[in-house]
Amino acid sequence: MDSLKKYNQELNEATNFLNKGEIIAIPTDTYFGLACDAFNQQSLENLFKLKQRNADKPLPLLISDKKDLLGFGIDFSNFQPILDAFWPGPLTIVIKTDHNFINGMVKDLGYVGFRVPNHNFTIDLINNFGSPLTGTSANLSGEPETKDINVLKDSLDLNYIKKIVNISCGNEESASTVIKISKNKIKLLRDGPVKYEQIINLLGNKYEYE
Repeated sequence: MDSLKKYNQELNEATNFLNKGEIIAIPTDTYFGLACDAFNQQSLENLFKLKQRNADKPLPLLISDKKDLLGFGIDFSNFQPILDAFWPGPLTIVIKTDHNFINGMVKDLGYVGFRVPNHNFTIDLINNFGSPLTGTSANLSGEPETKDINVLKDSLDLNYIKKIVNISCGNEESASTVIKISKNKIKLLRDGPVKYEQIINLLGNKYEYE
């Protein structure tokens, strides 16, 4: 099978499973992630069971473009320089939204994590499905992330995962940097490929930094 045909087959199969409310494992620029419809209550409940993760630890959301933030009522004009610099890429932004998310996607006070992954397949899948996807790592809570399909098959309950996309992850060697943006402050929640100093240099005195 030629590479384009395989790619399209993987894309169509993955989309079909998502449309059925199933959980699939997808490649990203960092590691394999577990993707499902972020607005399907049963899918989210199954995903938390699969990961053995508490529902008070919300799941990040994968979107295909920074403009998708507007659909969640988020004005990104103040921090657009870092979106232009690091999206698509390994930067997760946790920010407040008034959007009516299902339990498991939103933290206290309405904070949600968003990321645009730098991986063509993932972007195409989000666009093909027509809605953002969960972007949590494909592992049990507390276990290491992986780029190895065989590790996924050995470590996760395949009764919950209906498909593992057979396409390689990107070249990033650590999980995404995570920052929290509030009205006038930015806080580093997890160090990663995008360094905090780079963010500070781009945004300057628009924010206070923790």
